[in-house]
Amino acid sequence: MVTHFHTFLQEAPTSEEYFLKLKTAGIPLGGTLLIDADWFGQDHCLILYRDYPTGEIVFFRYAQGEYKYIISADIAFLIRNGYPLKGVVSDWKGSIVAAVREIALKYFEGNLPHQRCLVHTQLQCQAFLTQKPKTEAGRNLLELVRLLNQVESFYHWNILFLWLKRFEDRFLPIIKERTYSEDKKSWWYTHKYLRRTFLILKNNWDHLFVYLEYPFLIKDTNGLEGLFSQLDNKLGRHRGLAEKNRGNFLYWFFYLRRFPKTRLSDIKKTSYNSQKQH
Repeated sequence: MVTHFHTFLQEAPTSEEYFLKLKTAGIPLGGTLLIDADWFGQDHCLILYRDYPTGEIVFFRYAQGEYKYIISADIAFLIRNGYPLKGVVSDWKGSIVAAVREIALKYFEGNLPHQRCLVHTQLQCQAFLTQKPKTEAGRNLLELVRLLNQVESFYHWNILFLWLKRFEDRFLPIIKERTYSEDKKSWWYTHKYLRRTFLILKNNWDHLFVYLEYPFLIKDTNGLEGLFSQLDNKLGRHRGLAEKNRGNFLYWFFYLRRFPKTRLSDIKKTSYNSQKQH
């Protein structure tokens, strides 16, 4: 049994094979791509691409990081092979933003809606402000942050926008306040986390509520969080796996999860034909 298990690990299907088989199955895909990554230590992560509203995992990549060139190549492969991409939702990692921008320019004349995950944004802002801010400005901004996920219309959007503008007009001196070292040779922002939270909201406002303009988008990537928990539990039972085998295990996990009747001979045959074509 152990030998059979390791034989499977050595012959893992590729992400490309997975998507092509998914396409052959004739499953209608929605075209909204949720992108996020689950990290295993500091050296490797699994980048997942999930379709909305079907919930189908359409692609995955075990890699050493969330690099732009990897994400861009993955999305390009999906497009070239018939994925009906209409929009993207992500946690707004710089590499994902850059990759989506590149894809937008290459395939969509720059017009590809990209929603920043509101749940990630809200949690990040709350972590900076803490649950009990010491300043009035902090408490005021925390109230606004807690309402981010409750925006369901442009009317709500306008209320929060005016709130943020009023906050800036009222507390800008505090946001800009500096503390100097004793020798006056260096300085830092006195309320750096308050400032950081404010700038996250101000600089990304146009990306926080894209789903209001494009109904096919959703406001977060929460659909992937439960799956990440499953993966962590599955891998927890196989802590001794070598790095390569860990990646292959994850590839098998998704392949067999979607196509449970797959035999090892099917993968070997597919891989052989793929190599002949190249």
